[in-house]
Amino acid sequence: MASRMGLVQDLRALGVREGDLLMVHASLRAVGPVDGGPAQVLGALLDAVGPGGTIAAFVSWDRSSYEETLNGAVLGERERQAWPAFDPAANPEPYAGFGALNRFICGHPAVRRSPHPDASFAAIGRLAEEITREHPLVEGYGPGSPLGRFVRMQGRVLLLGAGLDAVTVLHHAEVLADIPGKRRVSYEVPIATPAGKRWVRAENFDTNGILDEFAVPGRPDAVETIARDYVAQGHGRRGRVGAAGCHLFEAGHVVEFGVTWLERRFP
Repeated sequence: MASRMGLVQDLRALGVREGDLLMVHASLRAVGPVDGGPAQVLGALLDAVGPGGTIAAFVSWDRSSYEETLNGAVLGERERQAWPAFDPAANPEPYAGFGALNRFICGHPAVRRSPHPDASFAAIGRLAEEITREHPLVEGYGPGSPLGRFVRMQGRVLLLGAGLDAVTVLHHAEVLADIPGKRRVSYEVPIATPAGKRWVRAENFDTNGILDEFAVPGRPDAVETIARDYVAQGHGRRGRVGAAGCHLFEAGHVVEFGVTWLERRFP
């Protein structure tokens, strides 16, 4: 059974430094049993980056209305009225499919959440407020988003037992890449306002398939395909934290790689 201190030592050996701005994608199952439970994994991450560091995560929302309103789909009036409004100050439950660690991140007393219901980011630490305070509903992965600020602030990406399909920062590369035929999606989101719940339209490039060939069920999307090539070319650092095989990437470098990768293949 791993200890919190042992996890910190593993993170240090991997290359995590005090003061890091670190976006974490984690599989607690891959990390294995930890003395004190999963909350100690978050504790170890916070210890590793120290009081001057920041832990960030892509958490979304368990009540995201993306699928129900995608590209013109309409909810019935009764469903619209019953659907909860997204209020980042209330720390709404994250989407479970992005890993159980996110629930502990969102439950931390110092967490900050970005105000985009579907693309919500969470952060704890020195830069948490700056990373999350604004999140446009149009181009929620673009330069004005938490993801764009994360890259400009020289953030790093940790795959803590998570697969290469989880490198969310590559959605920023999809936005920046100058390639033809990029797919777009629009959907409605319920926002909490002082006057009550308001349904607002959001629009992004399609993170589930930026091009038609990356939107085929059962085949890897662009994020996973790019990340596989990135690792195959020897980029990033590899190691183990607890029982988990891990990768550590410089966000700016992997985004630059992704933009170049897309533009060379789809000029």
